[in-house]
Amino acid sequence: MEVSAPDITPPGPALVGIDVEPEYVLGFPMFVGITIGSVPPGASLMRLPLPSPAALRGAVGIRLWRPGEAEPFFEEAPTAVVDPDLSAPSFRLRAGEVRRLLVEIAELLPDDLAAGEVDGVLLYGAPPHVAASGRGRLRFREPTAAERSLLDELRPEVEAAGSFGRWLRRPPSDPTRLAPPADPGDPLRYLRLMKYLIHGPEELAAVDPARLRVLGGVFAPEACGLAAELQAARDPGAFAGYAQQVKAAYPGLAAWMDAIAAGQSEIAWARSHR
Repeated sequence: MEVSAPDITPPGPALVGIDVEPEYVLGFPMFVGITIGSVPPGASLMRLPLPSPAALRGAVGIRLWRPGEAEPFFEEAPTAVVDPDLSAPSFRLRAGEVRRLLVEIAELLPDDLAAGEVDGVLLYGAPPHVAASGRGRLRFREPTAAERSLLDELRPEVEAAGSFGRWLRRPPSDPTRLAPPADPGDPLRYLRLMKYLIHGPEELAAVDPARLRVLGGVFAPEACGLAAELQAARDPGAFAGYAQQVKAAYPGLAAWMDAIAAGQSEIAWARSHR
């Protein structure tokens, strides 16, 4: 059978996994774990936009509905441009590979979003090749009095940085006063821990892996990745075996493990440039 050109769909990205928190606190970061694959499965994609916990770089969007309604009430579409001449961060997805990325999407939410439930779809890619997740439920609550006080305390620093994601990269005025998070319910636990690992007074080799126990739920894969970072710093000889365990549990973290093995750890790089 002859297939005409319009019937041929070029390969593109697919969102094959989405992890969200059971509940988000308004005003705080909103972290989502996305796993990117390809359509058709097994296709190799040369240049995909690379968002990070610190910067979305236009690669992620969101569409929101009120529960039970057919038409969305809000949409923020991806705007990424993948162009070698612009030196925009990107990555290659090889045949059969998936890539797990943690993104912070609070900046995409409407300013008047209220506590309660909404349905959401996450969007990823560089137009016109944009992938959409399935529709899922998102829950938001108002911050407690203590959380409001924390937001007020951090507001000048966060506004100066531009976002919570960029705030984690900013050096503290006094690194000796940095403390790792201890509460698994802390809305800032991931950022606090990352800020400690990058800017804290301890060498990576001296950081107790038990500090990672605050990272469960949506952060569980990242906890394993960070444990590998600490393992590589503490016992390079044992790292290879541990990295294989991480890859088996979370195939989407394979690129992270390979980067550590190649001496290209982002945390180690950030520490060397602090």
